[in-house]
Amino acid sequence: MAASLFTYSSTSRRVIPAPNSPPLPIHIKATNVVFNPDIPEVHRGLGLDDFVNFLASCRLRYAISDVPSEFFPEQVCEFYYTATVNEENNAITGTIGHGRHSVFITAELLSAALRLPIFEPFSEPPSIERCKRMFDQLGYDHSKAGTRSALILRQCMTPGWKFFTGALCKCVGHKSRSGDQLSNYEQQVVCSLLLNKRLDYGALFFDQLVQLLRENVRADHVPFPRWIALVFDKFFAAAYFSHSGNPIQCPRMSVRMYQDDPLDTDIGISDRMREWIANPYIVPSLTADTDEGGADGNHMDHADQEVEHHDGGHFSPQLSHHIISDTGKASSAPKDSMNQGEQPSQGEHPSQGEHPS
Repeated sequence: MAASLFTYSSTSRRVIPAPNSPPLPIHIKATNVVFNPDIPEVHRGLGLDDFVNFLASCRLRYAISDVPSEFFPEQVCEFYYTATVNEENNAITGTIGHGRHSVFITAELLSAALRLPIFEPFSEPPSIERCKRMFDQLGYDHSKAGTRSALILRQCMTPGWKFFTGALCKCVGHKSRSGDQLSNYEQQVVCSLLLNKRLDYGALFFDQLVQLLRENVRADHVPFPRWIALVFDKFFAAAYFSHSGNPIQCPRMSVRMYQDDPLDTDIGISDRMREWIANPYIVPSLTADTDEGGADGNHMDHADQEVEHHDGGHFSPQLSHHIISDTGKASSAPKDSMNQGEQPSQGEHPSQGEHPS
């Protein structure tokens, strides 16, 4: 279980807890951490670099790396303690500043704060069954699952994908306990990136937060504390800084995430993922006087053309001569596109850079 980085116990009468808030104290723990791309020297050049470079270039690069100008844990804890879900306008409302300021979070504000892509239309998240097939394609070893065969476990993955899923889920996740088991939410985030889904990540993240807030009794630690602080820093700065308390550092991904190096025979990253490394996703900061949507749209047009040219929009993870077929078996084949593939769903086309699902 993650250690507490901050402990919150309000004594103000203005702070009114939500009906299902946990008993005080509430904690900030090392969840929703900041991505750490600094590979320890002992692991450099041995196979993890590709995974790190993709995470630093993909559509979630800001969501996993951006930090608020100041991280005030007291403000974030108070919001969580008082937050309620407003069904009418699909917002989460709460207070900060010892009950003096009412603030809210919506999927749109979260998307903007995390500089997430906006698509017309959005895709649906991949099904859990589709996610399981994807993990099989990446070399998932079911024999290591033991009695937990129905779950998706990082211990069953090859070293590169074990690192990739662990790092990504630690940055976009909320669990304070062991990160070996991937939740449905985490599976969908991972597979949406690998399939190049034109996903509404902001809505997916927001819905996950809403689900956690609706539990009969909430957890005693704040989910997504860094993201909550980013929304306040970008859109409610006056209130956020009005009664701030002492700031702390946002928790950073531990170097212990870098452990085993991939083997030469393991499945590596796909050609599409390499395209993101060559042409990173770029959206200006909210403080820049630019059109964010245009920035993403221009990038996506370029990236999608490259993907269509190279592999027809199909996911084909490979290392050296290894290529993955739709049956999930590795085979020796020339470095060209997969012939198999699932049919595009309505409103989508492979030329959009997304593997149909």
